[in-house]
Amino acid sequence: MDTGTPTRGRRRPRTRALGAVAGVLVLALTGCSFFSTDPAGQEEGAAVEGVNEAPMLAERVEAGELPPLAERLPEDPVVVQPTEQVGTYGGEWNSAIAGVGDWPWLGRTVGYESLTRWSTDWTETIPNLAESWEYNEDATQLTYTLRAGLRWSDGEPFTSRDIEFALNDIFGNEEVSPEAITDPGTVEVVDDQTFTITWEEPRALFAASDLLNYQIVNKPRHYLEQFHEDYNPDAQELAEEEGFDSWVEMLDVRAGVTNSALTWQNPELPTMNPWMVVEPLADSGTMVLERNPYYWKIDTEGNQLPYIDRVNFEIMQDPEVMLTRALNGDINMHSRHFNTLANRPVLAENRERGNYDFFAQTPSEMNTNVIAFNLTHEDESLREVFNDIDFRIAMSHAINRQEVIDVVYQEQGEPWQAAPRRESPYYNEELATQYLEYDPELAEQILDDAGYERRGGDGPRLGPDGEPIAFTLSVATDFRPDQIDAMEMVVGYWQAVGIDVQLRPEDRALFLERKQNNEHEVSVWSGDSGLTDVLYDPRWYVPWHSGESAFAIPWAQWYASEGQDERGQEPSEPARQQLELYDQVQAEPDPAAQQELMRQIIDIAQDQFWAMGIGLTPETYGIVANDFHNVPERMFSASNYNDPGPTNPEQYYVEQP
Repeated sequence: MDTGTPTRGRRRPRTRALGAVAGVLVLALTGCSFFSTDPAGQEEGAAVEGVNEAPMLAERVEAGELPPLAERLPEDPVVVQPTEQVGTYGGEWNSAIAGVGDWPWLGRTVGYESLTRWSTDWTETIPNLAESWEYNEDATQLTYTLRAGLRWSDGEPFTSRDIEFALNDIFGNEEVSPEAITDPGTVEVVDDQTFTITWEEPRALFAASDLLNYQIVNKPRHYLEQFHEDYNPDAQELAEEEGFDSWVEMLDVRAGVTNSALTWQNPELPTMNPWMVVEPLADSGTMVLERNPYYWKIDTEGNQLPYIDRVNFEIMQDPEVMLTRALNGDINMHSRHFNTLANRPVLAENRERGNYDFFAQTPSEMNTNVIAFNLTHEDESLREVFNDIDFRIAMSHAINRQEVIDVVYQEQGEPWQAAPRRESPYYNEELATQYLEYDPELAEQILDDAGYERRGGDGPRLGPDGEPIAFTLSVATDFRPDQIDAMEMVVGYWQAVGIDVQLRPEDRALFLERKQNNEHEVSVWSGDSGLTDVLYDPRWYVPWHSGESAFAIPWAQWYASEGQDERGQEPSEPARQQLELYDQVQAEPDPAAQQELMRQIIDIAQDQFWAMGIGLTPETYGIVANDFHNVPERMFSASNYNDPGPTNPEQYYVEQP
């Protein structure tokens, strides 16, 4: 392969491809073998006339600071269908962010651009920076074709060479890239618009779900190569002049390689997003972004997007402060941190004074609490008990879910197991509803029949070793306070049927560390992935995620490392079947075939009852000012959907006087 670039960076050894690696956020999009039109929110090749631009940009063109709009747009710009109507230029979007660690909110609002993206209705992958893409037969190669004439926010061309630089020289270079990203693949450039990514193993979900889809489009080669030693022999000297220990550290800070927050802290970094950073992300003050003059999308009347001039994120560490700002009408579109069930009444009462209303959100989260018994626990007696499905069924019948929902969740929701939501293409009614009935007498009978007799008739129940069955239920103290309240009730229900269980509140960092090291006994977390995202993050249905499949972390570690991780344990036969099916998913470019394989995985999850839930996560909401338009009345809410990104924030507009 002739890339025209040096190749001194070390390549990674072969390892399993997809995101079973702990902590890697899977940004889910639907798989597609070939697709080049967008029926939901964007129009390809639509005829447009009278191309217009924002007054603030027209003034710069007049002053000779910018080329004419026709020279700034690609040959075939994306045409976005406005949600309500064609908007007007001007105004500001005022939102909020909880400091540097809250950077994902930026990606979901002002940074949702990738090679491909979700349709607004979350049914399929649609073109974006790439106008088309195609897999080979075994999904080990993926060829993209970019739009012709794309430009970075500084006016430089965006081409295949930028993707080549990002994958080969950053994420394919062990010295530069984090070890958490495995087998990024290698790029071969065909021409300025066309490139092929090749992997050692099938990656049929890459075009839809991989985090690298977002990371490889924000690494402009023409800007970053000055910080990379393979391109600039004086990079180390430059790093020392700028106060860095090494050129690798300098490149990381400039490009955001190991920490995506850094991409929002460098105003000099060119972007393909609708708005570009003017005042960077910090832990205080206000982050400010202004429109990108080279943005490559237009509306149905040919007006260059975005409509809004400026986006402001006031940095507030305290959700109560955010709530106060919202009540005062200082935030004109937002759906994060303060949009809780508890806050809804006060926000509803204040709508007229605050000049805002609600929009509805259907969450992908399928459960408020997913409880996982550690099937791989080191203690032989506990492991035997936890692996007894009759024991888990009894524990499920011992829980009064409706009471938990009424007391903790203000009667919002319904009893539900760890199962996809009804709206999901992977909905399995039996998995969702099995063993939900609150029947402590039945629970006691199941435990008796399974041989877990009570000491003295009404004492604690005894395990296989003749000792009382005793364990802790771990909950993160700084994740969701409602889970602590809910698990206090669950502990009471289980104690009532003779199980010696104690609640173990833990700092989140310790909670995650103990899970990773297989030191937890029983734990609780949110029920992620309940809609379309089941295919891309099946953590609760198959032991796939080595950080979050809490019912069998070592099984996932074994799978992720192909048996090489010393912490891993070979999965049970049903789990092996599931993982083999998931391997087939990753090698199958056809979306329909992927779905059928995933349904087989869900069927096995139904039989095995790996984890149990409490209640279906209720609908949530966001707020939008009365003069802030083109926000849908309802949207999905999920980290994998990246709301509100797929609703095309570039076509939001503020009504001008």
